Amino acid sequence: MGCTSGCFKCFLNILNTVFALFGLLIISIATLSLQQAPTVYITYLYVIGGIVFVASIIGCCGICQESVCLTTTYGFILFALLIVQLLGLLGKNFDEDYIKQFAVEDVNAKWNLEVIKPGAMDKIQRTYECCGLNGPDDYVSIGRPTLPKSCYPEEKTSIPFYATGCLSAAADEFLRFFNYANISKWGSFGITALLCFCSFYLARRFRRERLRYSYHY
Repeated sequence: MGCTSGCFKCFLNILNTVFALFGLLIISIATLSLQQAPTVYITYLYVIGGIVFVASIIGCCGICQESVCLTTTYGFILFALLIVQLLGLLGKNFDEDYIKQFAVEDVNAKWNLEVIKPGAMDKIQRTYECCGLNGPDDYVSIGRPTLPKSCYPEEKTSIPFYATGCLSAAADEFLRFFNYANISKWGSFGITALLCFCSFYLARRFRRERLRYSYHY
């Protein structure tokens, strides 16, 4: 095999390693975002991350074995993934307003339950380090002058309580995970585009080398 193809093999395997790491990163973000983002958005991240990771393994096998079939298959998987990623990046289903609206609906539902079932807000208040719907005064408005322990850091009532309302705190946290995921997706998209080009180029080189070998023998 020529020097050019050898360099491409090495380069592509390095990119595949980074590609696999991006896939794992997206899966990790999806896992961390459980209960903190819309289910459809989490599912999208899991699917993209899983395909990225599996595709990188197929790519490594095809490149190391100099298999035209595997490398070409890898290229088409990357091309399909590129289209899916582009649709996800350009789509408006998961914009900031949607993410914030999901946070508002989730917290509102828990607060309405808190009114009739004390303790329903505890998990949210511990998770986001907040108190009440819009602030601690919300408990006074529903006839509870004493704040629940979940409104205090480490549930120690001897120290100052959380002053931030859960609507604001949850929206900010949802948005933070959303932005992390977007950064990861753009990075993955860039690497996918480069890998797609390199894989088809390398598959073509493998095919030429095989034809040349067959011709000589």
